[in-house]
Amino acid sequence: MVMRSKPGARPGLGLKEPIAVLGVGVEGVATIDFLLRQGAQSITALDRRDISDLPPGVRGVFGEGYDRDLQRFATVFRSPGIRPDHPALEAARSAGTWVTSAVAYFLATCPAPVVGVTGTVGKGTTASLIARMLKESGFTVHLGGNIGLSPLAFLDTTVSDHRVVLEISSFQAMDLTVSPHVGVILKTTSEHLDWHSDLDEYLNAKARLIANQSASDIVIYNKDAPHAERVASASPSLYRRAYSTETTVEEGLYYQDGDGFIFEQEGQAKVLPVDMEQIRLPGRFNLENIAAAILAAHAMGGSLSAACRVAMTFEGLPHRLEFVASKGDIHFYNDSYATRPEATLAALSHFEDSPLAIILGGSEKHADFSALVNALLAHPSLKQVCLIGDTAGRIAQGVETAGRPEFCVRTYPDLEPAMEGAVEALDTGGVVLLAPACASFGLFPNYKVRGERFRAKARALADIPPEGGP
Repeated sequence: MVMRSKPGARPGLGLKEPIAVLGVGVEGVATIDFLLRQGAQSITALDRRDISDLPPGVRGVFGEGYDRDLQRFATVFRSPGIRPDHPALEAARSAGTWVTSAVAYFLATCPAPVVGVTGTVGKGTTASLIARMLKESGFTVHLGGNIGLSPLAFLDTTVSDHRVVLEISSFQAMDLTVSPHVGVILKTTSEHLDWHSDLDEYLNAKARLIANQSASDIVIYNKDAPHAERVASASPSLYRRAYSTETTVEEGLYYQDGDGFIFEQEGQAKVLPVDMEQIRLPGRFNLENIAAAILAAHAMGGSLSAACRVAMTFEGLPHRLEFVASKGDIHFYNDSYATRPEATLAALSHFEDSPLAIILGGSEKHADFSALVNALLAHPSLKQVCLIGDTAGRIAQGVETAGRPEFCVRTYPDLEPAMEGAVEALDTGGVVLLAPACASFGLFPNYKVRGERFRAKARALADIPPEGGP
C-alpha cells in the first residue's frame, strides 16, 4: 500500500508568540532549538529545576511557581513528564492559549507519512526494525520520539517522499488530536501507574495515538494481547492488521513453529522468506516485534523482501537482552531496558534452560510483581535472586512468602556487589542477567547508566580491558 502525504503542512504553522516550553528535559531542549531555527523571538523556558545553559535570547523561569500564569503565552509546548490536565495548563487553555507538544506539533505539520509505535514492551526495538526495513526498501527514513530524538529535530528537513517512524509513550500520546497514518499497538499490559491514575487511564492514553486516524489509515495490533486489541479498537480505520505468535489471523501476519512467518492478505497466504536460524534477536518475544515491524514497513510502502532481510540481520539495541561478556562458563546479559515486569518475564523465558542468577529492583512505580514472582518460582534453573533499589523489599516479600529452598534471595546495596553475589551463586557456570523490572532512579540517573555500569563490571569480572581503554 502506498501511503498518502499530508498536503501543505510545514514548520511554522500556528507558532504564535510569546511561546513557553514547559519542562526543559531532552524534549524541551530540542523544542527550544527547533523554535530558534524557525526564527521565534519570544521564548521562555519553564522548569522546577534551575537550568543554567539556556541559549542566548531564551528567558528562563525556574523554581517554585515556574508554572504560574501560563495564559500570558500564546503557545505552550508541554513536555511529556507534565500531565496535560495540569491545572495551570487547563487554565491556559480556557484563556485561549494553544497548548501543544513536540509530538503533537510534529504530527500536525509533518509532510511525510508517519508510523507511530506504542505499547508496554518492545517499542524501541520495533520502531528501530521498521526504520531499518524502510531504509532497506530505499526510503529516506527519520526515527524519533520516545526512543531519544525529538521529531522536531528533523521536521524542517523532512519532505513528502520520506518516511517517519516514531516511538510514542503514553505520556506523549495522552492529549494527541492528530494520529499517524499507521499506528502500531504492541503488547500492552500496565505501566506508569505512579503517573497514570489507573489502568483505564493508561490504556486510554495509548488509544489517543490512533483515535484520530481516518478510515483509510491503518492500525496494526497484537492479537495475543487483549489490552492491545482494546486500544486498537479506538481507531476508525477500515484497514486493521493483526499479528500473532499463538494463532492464525485473517488479515496480517502470524508465526507458526515449523513454518515461520505467514503473511495473510485478502484470503491469500504467503510464507515469508525468513530463515529462523538466521534471526539474531534473542528470545521468542522478539518474534512479536519482528511481525509487527514487517506489517508496518509493508503498510508504509516498504517491500516484504527488504523487511525479511532486516528481520534476519538486525542485532538489537543496547541494553535490550545484550550479551556483554563471559567469565569462564558464566555469561553476562544486560537487559537494563527491562523497566517493567513484563519485559523481565520475556527475558526470563529466554533462559529457561540455563542456571540463572537474576538482578532485580529499582525505583518504585507501583507495578504488580505477582506474575514475575510466579515465573521466578517456576523457573527450573534459578539459583539466586539478587535485589537492589527501593523495590527490593516488596519483591523479596513476594518470593520469600512462596518459598523455594533451592535458591536464595539476597538484597545488596548497589549493582556491583549484586553482580559479585550472582557470580558466587553460579560457581559451576550459568547466566547473570540484569533485568530489573523497575526504573533506575535512586541508584542511577537512567537505564542507560545502569546498563553501562553492568557492562563495565562484567568486563572487569571477565578480565576484559575497559571499553575505550588500551
